[in-house]
Amino acid sequence: MSMRVLQVTVAQLISPFSPGAIVDILGESFATQTAEYWPKRSALPEIECERLSSRLGVQRFYGPPASENPEDSKSIAVKVARFPAWLFCQTCRRMIKWGPKEERGAAPVCPHDSGRLVPMRFVVVCRERSHATDVPWVDWVHRVARDGVKCTNATHLRFQQVRGGSQGLSGLEVFCDACHTRRTLGDLRADVLTREGLACRGIQPWESTWGQCESSLEVVQRGATSFHYSESEAAIDIPSMSDAALDTTELITQHPLFLGLKDTFDQPYAPGLAKAIADDLATQGHAVDVVAVMDAVRGARGDDSDPQHTHGVLLAEEFEAFRAAAHDKADEANFKTRAVTLDSISSDVVEQALASLFDSVILVDRLREVRAALGFRRYRPDARLVQSVTNTGEEASWLPASEGFGEGIFLRLDPNAVDAWASTPGVAARSGELGKKFTASRFAIRLHPYSAQYVALHSLAHALLREFSFTSGYSAASLRERVYCEANGNYGVFIYTTSSDEEGTLGGLVREGEHDRIGTALARAAERLNWCSNDPVCSESSPQNLDGLNLAACHSCLLAAETSCEGSNLLLDRMLLVGNNAVDGLLKTVIDAVARSA
Repeated sequence: MSMRVLQVTVAQLISPFSPGAIVDILGESFATQTAEYWPKRSALPEIECERLSSRLGVQRFYGPPASENPEDSKSIAVKVARFPAWLFCQTCRRMIKWGPKEERGAAPVCPHDSGRLVPMRFVVVCRERSHATDVPWVDWVHRVARDGVKCTNATHLRFQQVRGGSQGLSGLEVFCDACHTRRTLGDLRADVLTREGLACRGIQPWESTWGQCESSLEVVQRGATSFHYSESEAAIDIPSMSDAALDTTELITQHPLFLGLKDTFDQPYAPGLAKAIADDLATQGHAVDVVAVMDAVRGARGDDSDPQHTHGVLLAEEFEAFRAAAHDKADEANFKTRAVTLDSISSDVVEQALASLFDSVILVDRLREVRAALGFRRYRPDARLVQSVTNTGEEASWLPASEGFGEGIFLRLDPNAVDAWASTPGVAARSGELGKKFTASRFAIRLHPYSAQYVALHSLAHALLREFSFTSGYSAASLRERVYCEANGNYGVFIYTTSSDEEGTLGGLVREGEHDRIGTALARAAERLNWCSNDPVCSESSPQNLDGLNLAACHSCLLAAETSCEGSNLLLDRMLLVGNNAVDGLLKTVIDAVARSA
C-alpha cells in the first residue's frame, strides 16, 4: 500500500467535510474519519475558546494538521478512507472492490485494460444508527440466480446498460460473467433489501470490523444530502461576561421564587413564574428579562446540554455584546466594533422608514469565530448521532474545530416594531402554515425554535447575503449569517465572513456597512425582494422543500449556499417581508418609501 496526498483547507475538514462526510476530489470519492483516527493530539494545533468549550462540556479544541509542504513525507495529515470501495471501469465496465492493498499512490486504474476506475453511484446507510457501507453487490445480484447456481464470485461483475433498456435505473444492471446472473438497479430498493435479509452490518466506511446492528438499510446516492447531516456549533469570540452579568445571575438565584421555579421548571406555568421574577427584579431597578431567568434555572438544573439551548445561550451572549457595542465600541484583539448611523439616504422618506425598523448598525472590523464539529447523522436528521470523537474517557474531552478571522455587519431591529408586525392577523395566519409543518417535521431538532419573527429575520438575512455579495467583493458562498431571535426582543442579523489567515479579511464587507452606504444597501435589498423572476409561481407557493418548511423562497430570490445558511435553507418566506393582499410585510414601509422616492 502506498499513501497519496490530497489537499483540502483546514476549515473544510470541519465544514463541509467534517467527520463522516464524503469528499469528492478529481473524480475520486473518500470518507473522512472520526477524529480518534487523527494524528496524536500533541501534533495538532490547540484552539482556545472558553465560552464555547464550557457550553459544549469539553476541555479543549484541536484543529486539523496543516502543512506548508504536503508532499513532504514527514508532514502530518488526516487519513481518509476510499468510499465507496466498489469501483467500475469506464472502458470495460468491470466492477472491482478497491481495498487498502490495491492502493498504489495514484488514482486507481483497471488492471484489465488500464481504463479509469470511478466510484459506484449508490451506497447503503443504516436507517436508525447512522452507519454506512458499500452496497453488498455480490450478495444482491446473486439473490436472483437460477435454482442450483451457488456463485459468489466477486471478481466477475460488470456494471452496464441493459440492451434496449429504459433510461432510468431499470436500464442499468449488474451482470456476473461467471454465472450469467443479471439484475437491474430497479431492484436496488430498501424494501427489496429488507425482504431478502440484507441488513446493516454496524460499520462505517473506515472501519474493518462489523458491529452489532441489524437495522434496515436505505439506498442513497453517495452525494445525497441525506448521506451526511453534520452537527456543529460556532461561537464569535466576544469579551468575557461582565461583572454586571455575573451579578444578575446571582440576583436571580437569590430571589425568593427561584427555588420554586427550579423545582417546577417542566410545568406549564414555569414561564409565568419566570416572568414574575423578572418583573419583580425590574421594579427594583435591575435589567433582568425572562430569558436570563430561564438560563439561570437551566444552569442550576444542569440542563445546559440541550443543543438548542446551548445555541440559544451562545447567541444571547453575542447579542448582548453587540448591544453594548452600540453605546461603547469594543477594542479587543479579536473583537473590534463601532456603531454607525443610517444617514446616507437621499430620501428622507426612505431614511425614516429604515429608522422605524432598524434600531442600530454595528460594524465589526475584526472578529474571531471558532467552529466545532460535534458529530453527524445519516439518512434522517433524527437518527442516532455519531460523535466526532467516538472514544470515551480522556479522548472524549476534546472536539475537532477550526478558527477563522474576519469582519461583519450586525443589524439590530426594533423589538416593538417586529412584535407589533408579528401580532397582526395576516402574519399569524400565514406563519401558522409553516408552524404546523415545523411541529411535525423531523428537522425541528436541527432548527431554531419556530416563530414568525424568526422566519422573517432568517429571510432578511438571506436577502442581505445576496445584496452584500454583489458589492462587497466576496462571493455569496463566502458570506455567513447568524440570526438572533429570542423571546425577549433580541432581534438582529449578523452577516460576516472569515478566513483561516490570522490577518483576517480585506474589509470589503465592512465598507458596505459604512454610514454613507448601509442605508442604500438596505433599501436596495428590500426593493429586490419585491420581485422574483419566478413570480407568480414563487410568491404563490404552498409549503414546499423538505417537510414543507418553506413558503415563497426559491433560488432566484432567497435560497443561499449551504455554507452560508445556519438553517439548511429552511424556514424562509419572502412574503413575510414584502407582503401581499393578505399579509403586511415587515419591509413593506421601506419598499413603499423606495417606490415613492423613485
